[in-house]
Amino acid sequence: MVRSGRGGTIVNVSSVIGHLGAAQLTDYAAAKAGLTALHRSLTAELRETHPEIRAVLVTPGQLNTPLFDGVRTPSSFFAPVVEPVDVAREIIAAVDGGRGADVRMPLYARWVDWYHVLPAGVQVVARALAGVDRGMKTFVGRRGEDDEDDDGRQRVKRRAS
Repeated sequence: MVRSGRGGTIVNVSSVIGHLGAAQLTDYAAAKAGLTALHRSLTAELRETHPEIRAVLVTPGQLNTPLFDGVRTPSSFFAPVVEPVDVAREIIAAVDGGRGADVRMPLYARWVDWYHVLPAGVQVVARALAGVDRGMKTFVGRRGEDDEDDDGRQRVKRRAS
């Protein structure tokens, strides 16, 4: 993109969890928070040195994908599960529009930055009401056809040493 001089768009897919953190998602939350910070720094650099290159940050809530099979949110009204095709449409619109963007879905994802200005006690109550730290208790995760034994028990995969 830089060498051609024609520009382009970099798309970074983060997560609301990267802003909030969540029990049993420490590594995922840290990776997504890091990606969000990378995006912000990269956007600032590109604005000064290569304005023809745009960056899009995608910050979805829970997606309806096998990665989060079994994760339960307490309120489908306040925290609806997002369909990947809807996120893809928003990404395509941002890229086709030739602009940098901050794509956040669903509605609550647009307000997540305000969480950090709340008093600590209110944050604790908000987390409890939203079920942020309980969602992974029902986590199943990705399962392929070969992930179960003949009697239906989950097989533990081990890496070769």
